[in-house]
Amino acid sequence: MMHALDCAAVGTVLAQRSLEDDIHDVMYTPRKGDKVEGKLQVVLQAIIDTGVVVKVKLKQRKLKKKTSHITFEN
Repeated sequence: MMHALDCAAVGTVLAQRSLEDDIHDVMYTPRKGDKVEGKLQVVLQAIIDTGVVVKVKLKQRKLKKKTSHITFEN
């Protein structure tokens, strides 16, 4: 089981390698059901702290169009 320090180390190494390859901005789109908390949050925070700009793209759920069968008359 990974601890917070291990997760932070992983994030730091990822960020350092990204910066070495001239990658300064990244986008993360969580999969359905993923939450940005716990280990993932620690990794992302370490990446940010090392100097990489991280944008988290949250997908918006499309609202189903409600059709009403009730009509109002004046």
